[in-house]
Amino acid sequence: PLKPNQVGQVILYGVPIVSLVIDNNERLCLAQISNTLLKNYSYNEIHNRRVALGITCVQCTPVQLEILRRAGAMPISSRRCGMITKREAERLCKSFLGENMPPKLPDNFAFDVTHECAWGCRGNFIPARYNSSRAKCIKCSFCNMYFSPNKFIFHSHRTPDAKYTQPDAANFNSWRRHLKLSDKHPADELVYAWEDVKAMFNGGSRKRALPSA
Repeated sequence: PLKPNQVGQVILYGVPIVSLVIDNNERLCLAQISNTLLKNYSYNEIHNRRVALGITCVQCTPVQLEILRRAGAMPISSRRCGMITKREAERLCKSFLGENMPPKLPDNFAFDVTHECAWGCRGNFIPARYNSSRAKCIKCSFCNMYFSPNKFIFHSHRTPDAKYTQPDAANFNSWRRHLKLSDKHPADELVYAWEDVKAMFNGGSRKRALPSA
């Protein structure tokens, strides 16, 4: 039988999350999930998704909060903490992460990317900097300035061999169509990682495109 305020640990998507028994239910600390598994998403995104999924947060008592702090689930400064069931935590994470986690890439990894809008451009897409849809995560290879993906496809340099292509200005999220890996024959792992990164902050479900043969 579960003892009230019993501390445990649940592995969610490979990450250990502290659990606490509240009203005969094992509940997980939403803040800890937000700071680990969902750290690429804003507080508002997580809150809105939780509400949309009909997940209710149970607030901790001061005693429970202290237990969670000691267990390392919460920073000492936290004044409150919402708890959700394991099933709810799985649903919430799955709605953001899909069946698979964001790609595990080396810390300093960057995709070498190219677009052909207007005069075209080439840059380094740095996944570690891509923490919101408007994050300036692409460093232009010509001028070393940083751009968000949406802005980068409207940024170009006229190189001697560049040809002009009319930009597709109508489609706000069209960067996913226009931004390509510079390597014409990338390894499958690279293609998968790129598809996964493009699926982030895309609102819809992630569709993993198979590399065209």
